[in-house]
Amino acid sequence: MSVRGYQSGSEGSDHPHEEEHERNFSSFAEYIDHSKHDPEKVVDVSPNGRYAKLNSVLGKGAYKIVYKGIDREEGYEVAWNCFQTTKQEYAELSQEVEILKLVRHPNIINFHDCWYSNNTEFIFITELMTSGTLREYIRKLQSPNLKVVKRWCRQILKGLIYLHSYDPPIIHRDIKCDNIFINGAHGEVKIGDMGTAKMKAGMKYTVIGTPEFMAPEMYEEQGYSEKVDIYAFGMCLLEMVTGEYPYCECKNAAQIYKKVTQGLKPDCLAKVTDPEVLSLINHCIAPEHERYSAQEAIEDPFLGVEPEVVVLTTNEAKNYLTLQVVFRGMDKLSVKFEFNADTDTAEEVVNEMIEEQVLPQRYQRIITHDINRILRELAGTTDKKDNAGMHTPSSPMIYTNPSYATVSQLALDLGAPESHTTGGTTLNRKNSNPEYSSEVELPFKEYAPDAPIEDLVSDTAMAYHRGPDKANEWLVKLKNQDIMTVGDLRDLQDSDWAGFELTVFASRALRNRLFGKNKRPGTITRSPGGTDEGN
Repeated sequence: MSVRGYQSGSEGSDHPHEEEHERNFSSFAEYIDHSKHDPEKVVDVSPNGRYAKLNSVLGKGAYKIVYKGIDREEGYEVAWNCFQTTKQEYAELSQEVEILKLVRHPNIINFHDCWYSNNTEFIFITELMTSGTLREYIRKLQSPNLKVVKRWCRQILKGLIYLHSYDPPIIHRDIKCDNIFINGAHGEVKIGDMGTAKMKAGMKYTVIGTPEFMAPEMYEEQGYSEKVDIYAFGMCLLEMVTGEYPYCECKNAAQIYKKVTQGLKPDCLAKVTDPEVLSLINHCIAPEHERYSAQEAIEDPFLGVEPEVVVLTTNEAKNYLTLQVVFRGMDKLSVKFEFNADTDTAEEVVNEMIEEQVLPQRYQRIITHDINRILRELAGTTDKKDNAGMHTPSSPMIYTNPSYATVSQLALDLGAPESHTTGGTTLNRKNSNPEYSSEVELPFKEYAPDAPIEDLVSDTAMAYHRGPDKANEWLVKLKNQDIMTVGDLRDLQDSDWAGFELTVFASRALRNRLFGKNKRPGTITRSPGGTDEGN
């Protein structure tokens, strides 16, 4: 049985059992990098003449060397990968290679071209990532916080979901932190080293990968599926949160094989203290029939969306704010709302969003905390407009100008996989903005005075895509105040509407439907100076 392991992108190894892998391919791995002394120059060209190999070595391992290359047609740098293999092995890969050329995903390094060279090497050209591997990044950070880990995990799993969605699925077979590359400037993570990937047509039997990250079924002769990638992802997550290589207590591959086949977990698993992290790892490294799929892993509670409140705009006095709740990892999903620092409180606003089903209850604490943090920062702002730590509309982290989405759809999206969410929601609030400029305009409908109140409530709920339960909730509150017909609502003032105990959103929605925007009797707006004026 042949087990291949290597550390791409690094010059050496700090794991004693990796020395055995290096000795197995010593003639290849002991290549001397003359580029440290010689000027950068072209030393080889691809058969089609498009790609040029430079003498700069980016990384090397037991059976692979990566050089810097140039795409001479497009003018950008690429990675020229030299992979030691036989002609027969290359012939077996030919079908998969054609598929890999078509793989295009933001979290997978692009595979451009490949060929067999000198009867010993499989050469393939890929997108170049210059910030290094995830493993190197983990070693720099030492203990990355869980927010960062979550972002990495989501991106890795999105890439795996894409690969596994092919028919038949594409199995990477060598997922590890050394084969995941990062753009440190943006936190962008991409799965690399697609040279070991294999299309699944039935069960696979070839033993290939890195022992520490290989699922038990890969050592057996019963075959394996795409779930070996999820096992390896679980080991990657273990390395992210502990900073330790899985099974680093073992001295060689034989010891790893023994522990894995006996179902013994890595010693460093005992160092994972966060229960959600531990649960996700255990679901990923469970026996194959119990193991998560990539989609199930990304829906795990640990990888749930992370809400964060950011400032979009403020007035000069910094008491009228436009805030936005951004859900990290859910693409463009957001909730925008106005906030009057003189009259509103974080607790009040968040409770209203929860009551209106704009936000789930579980986010109450973190969003309330974020709003209060922003208010404290604004209170400490000097005349020099020191906005340290705050986001501005020019920040790439903020989703500006969100389109209006229904609150019920938003609530649905919050429980859906990340890749299925788009759009944003605007929450309109009373006395939080100098004008009602951000209100949603709905065409009003002419109702007869004796029309049952149920007609107005039902139409309004449907227009805002609210469910029958919410419509019934509004109806009960109105009938509790003896509102039985549409005529009972006409000519009421703001104080009368306040007595219905409806939320601001519900009150606005019903009045917009009944009167149309700016045609409501007795509407109050708050001027920038703080005085109340009747429309």
